[in-house]
Parts: sequence; C-alpha cells; structure tokens
Amino acid sequence: MAYEVFRVEITRDETREAGAALIEITAYFDRMPETNLATRGMLTRAQKGVWNSRLSFTGDFASLAEALAAIDAAYPEARQIRCYEYTVDDEYAREVAPLVKASGAWAPAAAP
Repeated sequence: MAYEVFRVEITRDETREAGAALIEITAYFDRMPETNLATRGMLTRAQKGVWNSRLSFTGDFASLAEALAAIDAAYPEARQIRCYEYTVDDEYAREVAPLVKASGAWAPAAAP
C-alpha cells in the first residue's frame, strides 16, 4: 500500500522586524511524518512546545495541489517554496528543486 503526504511548514525570520515567511513542503512517500502535530487538509497555527519555535503554521495535505491552494490562500504574496522529498529509503529529507510562482502558477525552478 502506497502512502504519501505533503507537509507544509511556514516559519518566520525572527531576526528581522518585517521578515518574510519561509515556506517549505516536504513530500513523505511510503513513510509517516515523525511528528503528528500538523492538522489534516488545512494550515493552522503551530502548537508551541517547550522550545521557542519559529514554526508559525503547519498542515498535512493529501496532494500537492491541495497544499499549494492552502499556501496561496494564506500567503498570496509568496513567490518561492523550498521543497524536500522524504522516502522510506532516505535517512534524511532530500532537497529538490524549489517551486516558484510565475504568472500566477507554481512551477519548478532550477535544481538546488
């Protein structure tokens, strides 16, 4: 049985007053995310734990299209999304080409 989930995590640069949001999508293939704090199908404010996290919003999505729609709704000014793949065969998530917004649509940019 194949399994996939697209986890969106949005952080802010706390060192700058008007820091832009950093948006990342990690695609988990045949592997469960290590934490289960993200909501399903929508972005919600991340829970604050013992550590002072820069994580602002998080969410798990069944498809990349759903994840991108949620990002567009919450952050219409976003122009780039860092992307990672995390498979059952990987010890760590692998960075892949980021997505950039051009003419209102998301497309892969040059590989990192």
